[in-house]
Amino acid sequence: MNESLDKELTIITPEQVQLQFQTAGIGSRAIAHLLDCLILLVMNGLLFLFAILISRLYSGDWLPALADYLIAIAIILWIAVNLGYFVCTEAFMGGQTPGKRILGLRVLQNNGQSATLLSILIRNLFRLLDIMPTFYFIGAVSIIFSSKDKRIGDMVAGTIVVIEARFERMKRRKHIDKAISKKNYPILTVEIEEAKRQEITAVDWQLLQAWVERIPTMHHVRLQELAVPIAQHFAAKLGHDLGFTLDPAAYLAQLYEKLRDDWEV
Repeated sequence: MNESLDKELTIITPEQVQLQFQTAGIGSRAIAHLLDCLILLVMNGLLFLFAILISRLYSGDWLPALADYLIAIAIILWIAVNLGYFVCTEAFMGGQTPGKRILGLRVLQNNGQSATLLSILIRNLFRLLDIMPTFYFIGAVSIIFSSKDKRIGDMVAGTIVVIEARFERMKRRKHIDKAISKKNYPILTVEIEEAKRQEITAVDWQLLQAWVERIPTMHHVRLQELAVPIAQHFAAKLGHDLGFTLDPAAYLAQLYEKLRDDWEV
């Protein structure tokens, strides 16, 4: 999944509440669609086997009239499955298909509210235009050049596809954990008294988080320089004795692991 293709989006609701979203770029949407197509492939395969079974009835005189009805049912099911899959799943799964749910994507209205049945129906009807001339070419081009990662169906229906905050947080957490493990920081015993834990403010957490999020990209020397005053701040607040031999970066990394469950909901 190409994170660079995902864009930040700020929405002001009618109640003047500011919402922050990350739109789903072409990479994550393509993978989600591929997963949905694999599910459809299995469903179509079962329908195909059903149609073959029905065709066998024509090879003899066994209930040919019933076979006519069964073939009609098979055709109706095929149309319903292929045209209704995206509409029904997005409508009854809160703006998600099974593929979108696995990738942590969701369809919303432009105002940040849940997508309505009408908007879901419109965006999927325009899927017929987005797939032209082949392999979703028009849809892919419109997503690439759209400031909000919209295909034509989204533009007409007034919808956006976003990455769920929970999914994005888990992805970022794994990225940070991997970067911390590569640093091979010494293992420290960092204990935080409950009374001291309650004294940690949102500003304190933002300071710690800002430092931790630089671990994957910042040079080791500069990272250590920044860690010193931040570690001193937290040591004083939590009653810890840093001393002169303790690695301040290791201290902050351990502190982050201890506190993040309190702040990352």
